[in-house]
Amino acid sequence: MTRILRIIARLNIGGPALHVTNLNYYLDHVYGCESLLVHGSLAKGEGSMEYLASAKNLKTIVLPELGRELNPWRDLKTIWRLYRIIKRAQPDIVHTHTAKAGAVGRLAAQLAGVKKIYHTFHGHVLHSYFGKFKTRIFILLEKILARLTTKIIAISERQRAELLSFGIAPAEKITVIRLGFELNKLTPCQNYWRTKYRLPPDLLLVGIVGRLVPVKNHEYFLSIAQEVCRQTAAVRFILIGDGELRAKLEIAVREKGLQDRVFFAGFLTEPKEIYSDLDIVVLTSRNEGTPVTLIEAMACGKPVVSTEVGGVADIIDDGRTGCLAPQNQPVAFAEKILRLSADQTLRESLGQKAREKILALYDVQRLAADIYALYTKPSSSPCGTPAG
Repeated sequence: MTRILRIIARLNIGGPALHVTNLNYYLDHVYGCESLLVHGSLAKGEGSMEYLASAKNLKTIVLPELGRELNPWRDLKTIWRLYRIIKRAQPDIVHTHTAKAGAVGRLAAQLAGVKKIYHTFHGHVLHSYFGKFKTRIFILLEKILARLTTKIIAISERQRAELLSFGIAPAEKITVIRLGFELNKLTPCQNYWRTKYRLPPDLLLVGIVGRLVPVKNHEYFLSIAQEVCRQTAAVRFILIGDGELRAKLEIAVREKGLQDRVFFAGFLTEPKEIYSDLDIVVLTSRNEGTPVTLIEAMACGKPVVSTEVGGVADIIDDGRTGCLAPQNQPVAFAEKILRLSADQTLRESLGQKAREKILALYDVQRLAADIYALYTKPSSSPCGTPAG
Protein backbone atom coordinates (compact mmCIF):
# COMPACT_ATOMS: atom_id res chain seq x y z
CA MET A 1 0.00 0.00 0.00
CA THR A 2 1.46 3.34 -1.06
CA ARG A 3 1.08 6.32 1.24
CA ILE A 4 0.18 9.67 -0.31
CA LEU A 5 0.39 12.98 1.49
CA ARG A 6 -1.62 15.66 -0.31
CA ILE A 7 -1.21 19.35 0.58
CA ILE A 8 -3.48 22.27 -0.29
CA ALA A 9 -3.49 25.81 1.11
CA ARG A 10 -7.13 25.74 2.22
CA LEU A 11 -10.47 24.09 1.52
CA ASN A 12 -12.32 27.20 0.42
CA ILE A 13 -15.26 27.12 -1.97
CA GLY A 14 -13.97 26.25 -5.42
CA GLY A 15 -12.63 23.56 -7.68
CA PRO A 16 -9.36 22.73 -5.88
CA ALA A 17 -11.21 21.65 -2.71
CA LEU A 18 -13.49 19.39 -4.72
CA HIS A 19 -10.49 18.05 -6.61
CA VAL A 20 -8.32 17.04 -3.65
CA THR A 21 -11.13 15.54 -1.59
CA ASN A 22 -12.34 13.49 -4.56
CA LEU A 23 -8.81 12.32 -5.33
CA ASN A 24 -8.08 11.12 -1.81
CA TYR A 25 -11.44 9.36 -1.55
CA TYR A 26 -11.31 7.53 -4.88
CA LEU A 27 -7.60 6.65 -4.76
CA ASP A 28 -8.13 5.10 -1.33
CA HIS A 29 -11.41 3.33 -2.06
CA VAL A 30 -10.78 2.19 -5.63
CA TYR A 31 -7.00 1.76 -5.80
CA GLY A 32 -6.16 0.91 -2.21
CA CYS A 33 -3.93 3.89 -1.45
CA GLU A 34 -3.55 5.39 2.02
CA SER A 35 -4.00 9.16 1.71
CA LEU A 36 -3.56 12.00 4.16
CA LEU A 37 -4.76 15.53 3.37
CA VAL A 38 -3.04 18.53 4.95
CA HIS A 39 -4.76 21.90 4.59
CA GLY A 40 -4.61 25.34 6.10
CA SER A 41 -7.17 27.76 7.46
CA LEU A 42 -9.50 29.98 5.48
CA ALA A 43 -8.93 33.67 4.86
CA LYS A 44 -11.43 36.14 6.29
CA GLY A 45 -14.69 36.14 4.35
CA GLU A 46 -14.03 32.91 2.47
CA GLY A 47 -16.67 30.20 2.25
CA SER A 48 -15.68 26.78 3.51
CA MET A 49 -15.72 23.37 1.84
CA GLU A 50 -14.11 21.61 4.78
CA TYR A 51 -17.35 19.65 5.14
CA LEU A 52 -16.33 17.67 2.02
CA ALA A 53 -13.45 16.04 3.87
CA SER A 54 -15.72 15.17 6.79
CA ALA A 55 -18.47 13.81 4.54
CA LYS A 56 -15.96 11.50 2.81
CA ASN A 57 -14.36 10.52 6.13
CA LEU A 58 -10.90 11.56 4.94
CA LYS A 59 -7.80 11.57 7.10
CA THR A 60 -6.81 15.22 7.51
CA ILE A 61 -4.42 17.47 9.38
CA VAL A 62 -5.24 21.16 9.73
CA LEU A 63 -2.17 23.38 9.70
CA PRO A 64 -3.48 26.89 10.46
CA GLU A 65 -0.33 28.63 9.19
CA LEU A 66 -0.82 27.08 5.76
CA GLY A 67 -3.11 29.69 4.27
CA ARG A 68 -3.25 31.94 1.28
CA GLU A 69 -1.44 35.01 2.57
CA LEU A 70 2.32 35.32 2.22
CA ASN A 71 4.36 35.91 5.38
CA PRO A 72 8.09 34.99 5.23
CA TRP A 73 8.51 34.18 8.92
CA ARG A 74 5.25 32.24 9.15
CA ASP A 75 6.03 30.45 5.88
CA LEU A 76 9.36 29.25 7.27
CA LYS A 77 7.54 27.88 10.31
CA THR A 78 5.04 26.22 7.97
CA ILE A 79 7.85 24.49 6.06
CA TRP A 80 9.28 23.22 9.36
CA ARG A 81 5.90 21.92 10.53
CA LEU A 82 5.24 20.26 7.18
CA TYR A 83 8.70 18.69 7.32
CA ARG A 84 7.85 17.17 10.69
CA ILE A 85 4.47 15.91 9.43
CA ILE A 86 6.13 14.34 6.40
CA LYS A 87 8.82 12.67 8.52
CA ARG A 88 6.14 11.19 10.80
CA ALA A 89 3.86 10.06 7.97
CA GLN A 90 6.68 8.67 5.79
CA PRO A 91 4.70 9.04 2.53
CA ASP A 92 5.85 7.49 -0.70
CA ILE A 93 4.39 10.46 -2.60
CA VAL A 94 3.83 14.12 -1.73
CA HIS A 95 1.41 15.88 -4.06
CA THR A 96 0.79 19.61 -3.65
CA HIS A 97 -2.03 21.76 -5.02
CA THR A 98 -2.30 25.58 -5.44
CA ALA A 99 0.57 28.06 -5.39
CA LYS A 100 1.19 28.60 -1.68
CA ALA A 101 0.96 24.91 -0.76
CA GLY A 102 3.05 24.07 -3.79
CA ALA A 103 5.88 26.27 -2.56
CA VAL A 104 6.06 25.32 1.12
CA GLY A 105 4.98 21.73 0.50
CA ARG A 106 7.57 20.93 -2.15
CA LEU A 107 10.36 22.53 -0.12
CA ALA A 108 9.35 20.53 2.96
CA ALA A 109 9.11 17.31 0.95
CA GLN A 110 12.55 17.86 -0.55
CA LEU A 111 14.04 18.50 2.89
CA ALA A 112 12.36 15.34 4.20
CA GLY A 113 13.89 13.25 1.43
CA VAL A 114 10.68 12.32 -0.41
CA LYS A 115 11.56 10.74 -3.74
CA LYS A 116 8.33 11.41 -5.63
CA ILE A 117 6.96 14.97 -5.50
CA TYR A 118 4.08 16.11 -7.71
CA HIS A 119 2.41 19.49 -8.09
CA THR A 120 -0.88 20.42 -9.76
CA PHE A 121 -1.48 23.92 -11.11
CA HIS A 122 -5.19 24.61 -10.78
CA GLY A 123 -4.85 28.21 -11.84
CA HIS A 124 -1.63 30.16 -11.50
CA VAL A 125 -0.45 33.58 -10.32
CA LEU A 126 1.90 34.17 -13.25
CA HIS A 127 -0.22 36.97 -14.68
CA SER A 128 -3.23 39.15 -13.76
CA TYR A 129 -2.74 38.82 -10.00
CA PHE A 130 0.19 41.06 -9.03
CA GLY A 131 2.41 43.84 -10.36
CA LYS A 132 5.30 43.18 -12.76
CA PHE A 133 8.05 42.90 -10.14
CA LYS A 134 6.13 40.55 -7.85
CA THR A 135 5.03 38.48 -10.83
CA ARG A 136 8.66 38.04 -11.92
CA ILE A 137 9.51 36.82 -8.42
CA PHE A 138 6.73 34.22 -8.56
CA ILE A 139 7.85 33.03 -12.00
CA LEU A 140 11.42 32.63 -10.74
CA LEU A 141 10.19 30.78 -7.65
CA GLU A 142 8.12 28.37 -9.76
CA LYS A 143 11.14 27.66 -11.97
CA ILE A 144 13.19 26.78 -8.89
CA LEU A 145 10.40 24.63 -7.42
CA ALA A 146 10.01 22.80 -10.72
CA ARG A 147 13.54 21.44 -10.27
CA LEU A 148 12.37 19.76 -7.05
CA THR A 149 9.32 18.22 -8.70
CA THR A 150 9.00 14.77 -10.24
CA LYS A 151 6.11 15.81 -12.45
CA ILE A 152 4.07 18.99 -12.86
CA ILE A 153 0.40 18.57 -13.70
CA ALA A 154 -1.51 21.11 -15.75
CA ILE A 155 -5.29 20.78 -15.90
CA SER A 156 -5.62 21.76 -19.57
CA GLU A 157 -3.55 21.87 -22.73
CA ARG A 158 -3.73 25.65 -22.79
CA GLN A 159 -2.51 25.89 -19.21
CA ARG A 160 0.41 23.61 -20.11
CA ALA A 161 1.20 25.92 -23.02
CA GLU A 162 1.12 28.92 -20.67
CA LEU A 163 3.50 27.25 -18.21
CA LEU A 164 5.85 26.42 -21.06
CA SER A 165 5.67 29.99 -22.35
CA PHE A 166 6.86 31.22 -18.94
CA GLY A 167 9.69 28.68 -18.98
CA ILE A 168 8.53 27.04 -15.75
CA ALA A 169 9.86 23.60 -16.70
CA PRO A 170 10.89 21.51 -19.72
CA ALA A 171 8.03 20.14 -21.81
CA GLU A 172 8.67 16.54 -20.72
CA LYS A 173 8.14 17.47 -17.07
CA ILE A 174 4.64 18.93 -17.56
CA THR A 175 1.75 16.59 -18.22
CA VAL A 176 -1.96 17.32 -18.65
CA ILE A 177 -4.58 15.63 -16.50
CA ARG A 178 -8.06 17.07 -16.75
CA LEU A 179 -10.16 17.72 -13.66
CA GLY A 180 -12.84 15.25 -12.60
CA PHE A 181 -16.01 15.61 -10.55
CA GLU A 182 -18.97 13.63 -9.32
CA LEU A 183 -21.05 14.98 -12.16
CA ASN A 184 -23.70 12.28 -11.84
CA LYS A 185 -24.81 14.00 -8.64
CA LEU A 186 -25.53 17.30 -10.41
CA THR A 187 -29.30 17.43 -10.66
CA PRO A 188 -30.56 21.03 -10.42
CA CYS A 189 -33.72 21.66 -8.44
CA GLN A 190 -36.58 23.71 -9.89
CA ASN A 191 -37.14 27.47 -9.64
CA TYR A 192 -34.79 28.13 -6.72
CA TRP A 193 -33.88 31.66 -7.84
CA ARG A 194 -37.32 32.66 -9.07
CA THR A 195 -38.79 31.60 -5.74
CA LYS A 196 -36.04 33.27 -3.70
CA TYR A 197 -36.32 36.62 -5.46
CA ARG A 198 -40.01 36.36 -6.44
CA LEU A 199 -39.26 36.67 -10.14
CA PRO A 200 -41.82 35.87 -12.86
CA PRO A 201 -41.11 32.96 -15.22
CA ASP A 202 -40.76 35.18 -18.30
CA LEU A 203 -37.58 36.86 -17.02
CA LEU A 204 -34.28 35.39 -18.23
CA LEU A 205 -31.75 34.69 -15.44
CA VAL A 206 -28.01 35.14 -16.03
CA GLY A 207 -25.69 33.92 -13.28
CA ILE A 208 -21.99 34.23 -12.48
CA VAL A 209 -20.49 31.88 -9.90
CA GLY A 210 -17.22 32.63 -8.13
CA ARG A 211 -15.39 34.46 -5.38
CA LEU A 212 -15.77 38.23 -5.46
CA VAL A 213 -12.06 38.89 -5.98
CA PRO A 214 -10.18 40.95 -8.59
CA VAL A 215 -9.13 38.10 -10.91
CA LYS A 216 -12.78 37.09 -11.46
CA ASN A 217 -13.42 40.59 -12.93
CA HIS A 218 -16.95 41.16 -11.67
CA GLU A 219 -16.63 44.82 -12.59
CA TYR A 220 -16.65 43.67 -16.20
CA PHE A 221 -19.68 41.51 -15.46
CA LEU A 222 -21.55 44.58 -14.19
CA SER A 223 -20.60 46.56 -17.29
CA ILE A 224 -22.00 43.73 -19.40
CA ALA A 225 -25.16 43.67 -17.31
CA GLN A 226 -25.56 47.42 -17.79
CA GLU A 227 -25.30 47.03 -21.57
CA VAL A 228 -27.80 44.15 -21.64
CA CYS A 229 -30.24 46.11 -19.47
CA ARG A 230 -29.90 49.08 -21.80
CA GLN A 231 -31.33 46.93 -24.59
CA THR A 232 -33.87 44.79 -22.75
CA ALA A 233 -35.86 44.76 -19.52
CA ALA A 234 -36.34 41.00 -19.60
CA VAL A 235 -33.05 39.88 -18.00
CA ARG A 236 -31.90 39.66 -14.36
CA PHE A 237 -28.37 39.00 -13.11
CA ILE A 238 -27.30 36.96 -10.06
CA LEU A 239 -23.83 37.04 -8.47
CA ILE A 240 -23.31 33.77 -6.59
CA GLY A 241 -20.35 33.94 -4.25
CA ASP A 242 -18.78 36.36 -1.81
CA GLY A 243 -15.45 37.97 -1.09
CA GLU A 244 -13.41 41.07 -0.49
CA LEU A 245 -14.96 43.12 -3.32
CA ARG A 246 -18.61 42.72 -2.36
CA ALA A 247 -19.04 46.18 -0.84
CA LYS A 248 -17.33 47.82 -3.81
CA LEU A 249 -19.47 45.88 -6.27
CA GLU A 250 -22.66 46.75 -4.42
CA ILE A 251 -21.74 50.43 -4.74
CA ALA A 252 -21.09 49.94 -8.47
CA VAL A 253 -24.54 48.36 -8.88
CA ARG A 254 -26.17 51.42 -7.33
CA GLU A 255 -24.08 53.81 -9.40
CA LYS A 256 -25.13 51.98 -12.58
CA GLY A 257 -28.78 52.04 -11.53
CA LEU A 258 -29.04 48.25 -11.54
CA GLN A 259 -30.46 47.75 -8.03
CA ASP A 260 -33.57 45.96 -9.35
CA ARG A 261 -31.67 43.98 -11.99
CA VAL A 262 -28.68 42.56 -10.09
CA PHE A 263 -28.82 40.31 -7.00
CA PHE A 264 -26.02 39.32 -4.62
CA ALA A 265 -26.70 35.76 -3.45
CA GLY A 266 -23.61 35.11 -1.31
CA PHE A 267 -22.02 31.68 -0.95
CA LEU A 268 -23.99 28.56 -1.75
CA THR A 269 -22.61 25.04 -1.42
CA GLU A 270 -25.27 23.03 -3.25
CA PRO A 271 -24.87 22.95 -7.05
CA LYS A 272 -28.50 21.83 -7.37
CA GLU A 273 -29.49 25.26 -6.03
CA ILE A 274 -26.72 27.28 -7.71
CA TYR A 275 -27.60 26.17 -11.25
CA SER A 276 -31.31 25.59 -10.60
CA ASP A 277 -33.20 27.88 -12.96
CA LEU A 278 -30.33 29.92 -14.39
CA ASP A 279 -30.88 30.32 -18.13
CA ILE A 280 -27.30 31.35 -18.92
CA VAL A 281 -24.08 31.05 -16.89
CA VAL A 282 -21.22 33.46 -17.61
CA LEU A 283 -17.61 33.86 -16.57
CA THR A 284 -15.62 37.09 -16.90
CA SER A 285 -12.27 36.08 -15.38
CA ARG A 286 -8.91 37.57 -16.36
CA ASN A 287 -7.10 34.31 -15.55
CA GLU A 288 -8.34 30.73 -15.07
CA GLY A 289 -7.11 27.17 -15.08
CA THR A 290 -10.14 25.08 -15.95
CA PRO A 291 -13.09 26.82 -14.27
CA VAL A 292 -15.23 24.42 -12.29
CA THR A 293 -18.25 26.69 -12.48
CA LEU A 294 -18.35 26.22 -16.26
CA ILE A 295 -17.90 22.46 -15.98
CA GLU A 296 -20.73 22.22 -13.47
CA ALA A 297 -23.00 24.54 -15.44
CA MET A 298 -22.40 22.62 -18.66
CA ALA A 299 -22.97 19.30 -16.89
CA CYS A 300 -26.35 20.72 -15.87
CA GLY A 301 -27.11 21.50 -19.52
CA LYS A 302 -26.77 25.27 -19.15
CA PRO A 303 -25.53 27.45 -22.04
CA VAL A 304 -22.39 29.34 -21.05
CA VAL A 305 -20.61 32.50 -22.17
CA SER A 306 -17.05 33.12 -21.02
CA THR A 307 -13.97 35.18 -21.64
CA GLU A 308 -11.35 33.17 -23.52
CA VAL A 309 -8.71 32.78 -20.81
CA GLY A 310 -6.63 29.88 -19.51
CA GLY A 311 -8.20 26.52 -20.22
CA VAL A 312 -11.67 27.87 -21.03
CA ALA A 313 -11.32 27.21 -24.75
CA ASP A 314 -10.45 23.59 -23.98
CA ILE A 315 -13.96 23.01 -22.67
CA ILE A 316 -15.99 25.46 -24.80
CA ASP A 317 -16.21 24.89 -28.53
CA ASP A 318 -17.31 28.36 -29.55
CA GLY A 319 -20.78 28.26 -31.08
CA ARG A 320 -21.25 24.55 -30.38
CA THR A 321 -20.97 23.89 -26.63
CA GLY A 322 -20.99 27.52 -25.51
CA CYS A 323 -19.83 30.98 -26.48
CA LEU A 324 -16.45 32.66 -26.12
CA ALA A 325 -16.38 36.42 -25.67
CA PRO A 326 -13.60 39.03 -25.58
CA GLN A 327 -12.13 40.74 -22.55
CA ASN A 328 -12.97 44.37 -21.86
CA GLN A 329 -15.58 44.64 -24.61
CA PRO A 330 -18.90 44.73 -22.75
CA VAL A 331 -20.95 45.48 -25.87
CA ALA A 332 -19.58 42.42 -27.69
CA PHE A 333 -20.06 40.23 -24.61
CA ALA A 334 -23.59 41.56 -24.11
CA GLU A 335 -24.45 40.70 -27.70
CA LYS A 336 -23.73 37.04 -26.95
CA ILE A 337 -26.12 37.11 -23.98
CA LEU A 338 -28.79 38.98 -25.92
CA ARG A 339 -28.63 36.48 -28.78
CA LEU A 340 -29.06 33.57 -26.38
CA SER A 341 -31.81 35.32 -24.45
CA ALA A 342 -33.82 35.71 -27.64
CA ASP A 343 -33.40 32.12 -28.85
CA GLN A 344 -34.56 29.32 -26.56
CA THR A 345 -33.81 26.68 -29.19
CA LEU A 346 -30.20 27.84 -29.37
CA ARG A 347 -29.91 27.81 -25.57
CA GLU A 348 -31.22 24.25 -25.43
CA SER A 349 -28.94 23.08 -28.24
CA LEU A 350 -25.81 24.57 -26.68
CA GLY A 351 -26.76 23.20 -23.28
CA GLN A 352 -27.34 19.66 -24.55
CA LYS A 353 -24.08 19.51 -26.51
CA ALA A 354 -22.21 21.01 -23.56
CA ARG A 355 -23.59 18.37 -21.21
CA GLU A 356 -22.59 15.54 -23.54
CA LYS A 357 -19.03 16.83 -23.83
CA ILE A 358 -18.52 17.48 -20.13
CA LEU A 359 -19.89 14.14 -18.95
CA ALA A 360 -17.55 12.36 -21.35
CA LEU A 361 -14.40 14.25 -20.27
CA TYR A 362 -14.65 15.32 -16.63
CA ASP A 363 -15.88 12.35 -14.64
CA VAL A 364 -14.19 11.72 -11.27
CA GLN A 365 -13.47 8.06 -12.02
CA ARG A 366 -11.47 9.11 -15.07
CA LEU A 367 -9.52 11.60 -12.92
CA ALA A 368 -8.65 8.96 -10.35
CA ALA A 369 -7.59 6.55 -13.08
CA ASP A 370 -5.34 9.17 -14.70
CA ILE A 371 -3.65 10.10 -11.42
CA TYR A 372 -3.28 6.42 -10.53
CA ALA A 373 -1.61 5.81 -13.89
CA LEU A 374 0.78 8.73 -13.29
CA TYR A 375 1.72 7.44 -9.85
CA THR A 376 2.24 3.88 -11.16
CA LYS A 377 4.44 4.60 -14.14
CA PRO A 378 7.66 2.52 -14.07
CA SER A 379 9.53 5.27 -12.26
CA SER A 380 6.85 5.41 -9.54
CA SER A 381 5.80 2.98 -6.84
CA PRO A 382 2.43 1.30 -7.39
CA CYS A 383 -0.52 2.29 -5.23
CA GLY A 384 -1.84 -1.24 -5.43
CA THR A 385 -4.52 -2.81 -7.57
CA PRO A 386 -8.09 -1.60 -7.99
CA ALA A 387 -10.26 -2.75 -5.12
CA GLY A 388 -13.35 -3.05 -7.37
